Amino acid sequence: MKFTIASLVSAVALMTLSAVQVSALPVVPKPATAVSIEKRSIAGLNNYDCQLTAAHPRPLVLVHATLLTADSWFTFVPVLIEQGYCVFALTYGQYKGSTFGGLDYIENSAQELATFTDNVLAKMNVTQVDMVGHSQGGILGRYWIKYLDGAGKINRMVGVSPITHGTTLDGITNIAKAFNIFYPAEATFNSFAPSFYEMVNTSDFIQKLNAGGDVAPGVIQSNIATMYDEVVTPYETCFQEDAGVTNVLLQDLCILSLNEHLTMIDSYVVLQFVLNQLDPSTAKTANCLSGF
Repeated sequence: MKFTIASLVSAVALMTLSAVQVSALPVVPKPATAVSIEKRSIAGLNNYDCQLTAAHPRPLVLVHATLLTADSWFTFVPVLIEQGYCVFALTYGQYKGSTFGGLDYIENSAQELATFTDNVLAKMNVTQVDMVGHSQGGILGRYWIKYLDGAGKINRMVGVSPITHGTTLDGITNIAKAFNIFYPAEATFNSFAPSFYEMVNTSDFIQKLNAGGDVAPGVIQSNIATMYDEVVTPYETCFQEDAGVTNVLLQDLCILSLNEHLTMIDSYVVLQFVLNQLDPSTAKTANCLSGF
């Protein structure tokens, strides 16, 4: 199932403005649980018999965005496998049995990612992975490294519209605060999607994530954003503030790219950028002709 950004933002706005009329008890964060067994619905995904090579010596873990699942990588996975990568992905954060991922408290989702990736490391008999994360998926690895046991376990990390510094949701959170309905609505949101409030730019979670700097020491990091992003706003907040990080705007690669937040992972220009970051030795120009 695909969402449009307009419908997503409209839905969030409507829920925020009406939430003060709904009573709901605050939810206590549940303990992090072991990751569920993933369906291999995309051919070749989560194949533990995949053979690592000298060219690609590390497993590649893909981490999806809020409201998506492991299946959202249907454009990326076939190309990555064709290029010789052993590709793995999980669906995390399915709060209270939801079909959609990324809704649980982000701390719990980071633990799910940690459990899943540690299992990949053990089964593939390696000590490091490379990681590509979309939106919320672009920060889980950083939380794993900083606050769990992920230090030293990620070699390269590529963010696709990562929610690095949180978001104003196109100004909706600022409007809600101005009308004094932002905080009263939090308990309602926490009853079905506690990650939403944690991704706001002023949240305690975002402040904790970026305390002391927004980069993960020892990890080669890069990010790509789109000027048409309506979820991570302003779009520049996707970027990490460090001279050692590669930050690129999609429209600087292809001015014709109209991709917004969710469709970034449908773009062959973005895919070529990701391939170039994962293996600079075989890089090809990422431009409007990528994928043709």
